[in-house]
Amino acid sequence: MRRLAYVSFAVLAMSLWVPRAHAQHEGTAGLAISIPHGELDENTDTGFGFTGEYAYAPTANRAFGFGGTVSFLTYGSTERRVPLSTTIPDIRVDVETSNNMAFLQGMLQLKAPTGGVKPYGNVTGGLAWFSTTTTLRDTRFDREVITDTNQSDGTWVVGAGGGLQVHVWTGQTSPSVGNEPPRPPARAYVDVGARYLRGGEVEYLKEGPIFTREGQARIEPVLSDIELTQVLLGVTVEF
Repeated sequence: MRRLAYVSFAVLAMSLWVPRAHAQHEGTAGLAISIPHGELDENTDTGFGFTGEYAYAPTANRAFGFGGTVSFLTYGSTERRVPLSTTIPDIRVDVETSNNMAFLQGMLQLKAPTGGVKPYGNVTGGLAWFSTTTTLRDTRFDREVITDTNQSDGTWVVGAGGGLQVHVWTGQTSPSVGNEPPRPPARAYVDVGARYLRGGEVEYLKEGPIFTREGQARIEPVLSDIELTQVLLGVTVEF
């Protein structure tokens, strides 16, 4: 499994070295929802966040592409007002604890080359990172004063998924330059998809505030494999 993750990163690196004059590019940005399964479901809630993808297609019909995907989601967040310290209990501050997960993966993709609705499928592999941070906020200006990471851990992850791209917009054809043929127009699609992810063991914290005992933070991470489904809704642009 880890070898697959390394290969995926190599594919992502290759996509960055493709000559731009003949490249067929595709970028996606959107919202992501993570639905945990197994032990992860017992310890975390549904996550919400953002995702982005890039793919390069070596052929003009864009039926095959390779690139990368990144997503960042929050699976828990709590806020509370607490005394600034045990010696200054009359000054209270806002403290926010946030539980997050991030995924950075290489990607291989197949999709229908033509049509107003294009089904597609992809496989991914790379890294997953779980972290919990606590932030002290300035209540007057609603800004961060100080942030600390309470727990963080990473592991490998692989996945497979698919979806539909629904065409909503077509741009103008770019004029030819020299002996180069004119580039095809940019096209935009509403992109709806899902991806199942499975990964190695990772330590993380359950949702909730970080409690203290005798002035020391009480960190009690749990350990489990990664198993979840990401539901994706975004906009894809071919250019």
